[in-house]
Amino acid sequence: MSNLRIALCLGILLFAGMSFAENSAMRSKPVEPEDHASAVYKLAGEFRAVFANLLWIKADAYHHEFIEHNPRWCENKDMLGLMKMITALDPRFEEAYSTGAYILMYGYHDTPKSISYLCQGLAANPKSQELNQLAAIFYAHNLKQPERALPYARKAVVYSEDDWTRTVAARLLRTIKRLAAKEHPKQQS
Repeated sequence: MSNLRIALCLGILLFAGMSFAENSAMRSKPVEPEDHASAVYKLAGEFRAVFANLLWIKADAYHHEFIEHNPRWCENKDMLGLMKMITALDPRFEEAYSTGAYILMYGYHDTPKSISYLCQGLAANPKSQELNQLAAIFYAHNLKQPERALPYARKAVVYSEDDWTRTVAARLLRTIKRLAAKEHPKQQS
């Protein structure tokens, strides 16, 4: 039984290593149109996305176990490694970027790394309402820089997909505009 576990762990590690290597190689490869991509490449990409989703399910279960004992979930620093692996496998996984940014901000109290990780997520997902809204909150609330938060808050409104998120994002935008107006009374947006 232990040999089976060791083989399974080695298989997972080998897969993760190959995925990271492929991800690095694909970043340096020139972009080609999607219709010229090979079927094997498309299948590998889909498999990576499926594996990222499976890791997310595991992280979610682990997260709920953690909050049973400690309601301050951002202190669950072990989750950061999973979030980074998920985003390495699937750079479009917005929830993993936002969760990782929260852990870095409130668990590690490392604002520069949190903002950097969030910006990495925004580079991969520029039209993400969730990541733009989180950036607006971090800049306005945590960094006390409402002027820097305004572009993200505006994008969060633009990229909202339904009335609920659009209303929440619009309220955030109004709040940040008020904060920016207090900071610079002559330069109202």
